Amino acid sequence: MRENMKALKGSAEEKQLLQRYTRQLDQQESQLDALRAEIAELEKKRNAAQAELTRLATDLTLEVEL
Repeated sequence: MRENMKALKGSAEEKQLLQRYTRQLDQQESQLDALRAEIAELEKKRNAAQAELTRLATDLTLEVEL
């Protein structure tokens, strides 16, 4: 992609195309950043839910043994 961008030097149409590609790449990078943040948040929630499930299972086991 970068090689293609380097090759697009010269005419106004080529510069517009280069600007469009640059905007698209920027938007895609922003989307990736947002998705990575969302994944991190969901992993935290999953880990918290797993810890709660483990705690509840342990409590249930203790109640059954009593």
